[in-house]
Amino acid sequence: MLFVNQNDYPDMPYLTDTKHPDSECMRHGTVKMAGCGLCSCCMLIDRLTMETLTLEECRQMSMDSGANQDPGTDMEILAPVVAEKYDLDLKTSNNMGELIECLQSGGCAILNPGGDREGYHGLFTNGGHYMTAVSYHNGEILILDPSWSEDKFQTPERKGKVREAGCLVYASPEVIIEDTENRRPRYFLFWRKSDRK
Repeated sequence: MLFVNQNDYPDMPYLTDTKHPDSECMRHGTVKMAGCGLCSCCMLIDRLTMETLTLEECRQMSMDSGANQDPGTDMEILAPVVAEKYDLDLKTSNNMGELIECLQSGGCAILNPGGDREGYHGLFTNGGHYMTAVSYHNGEILILDPSWSEDKFQTPERKGKVREAGCLVYASPEVIIEDTENRRPRYFLFWRKSDRK
């Protein structure tokens, strides 16, 4: 199972926030800074297809489609481009039941946690983030988090909220619901066309 960590790419340029040419994201943007969406797409394609989507290719798709106009990646723009290129079905959802059904039927998803908000400390991010959900089993969703590090979930606010097996992160549906509460859409659901009922 492919795992792509954005932290491994501090020197790979990825310019976002193109609406503001003088912004930090445009002047010094990198995959480490803003490439969670790219990494999530690459992992999803590895999981669902027999093909490979490299970070370089995904970065070009983002730039060509204009998904980099704001800081980071606009998955509402990039996800349909990825789905079309790799012949996948795509649906956006805010419903946990639909996310679980997608994962149980052979699909994968890109999750959209929103980070800190009043009265809540973000679990997967302090700001916006994307990560790939690959399966659901025994009440846990298996997540490939592009910003994972050995100490990420060891802070007082995060400790004990997920289960880790190396870079594999397991979280309950309830935890994910809470962490995506301030995002719309919460989930980008992808299926191979042959798996979609």
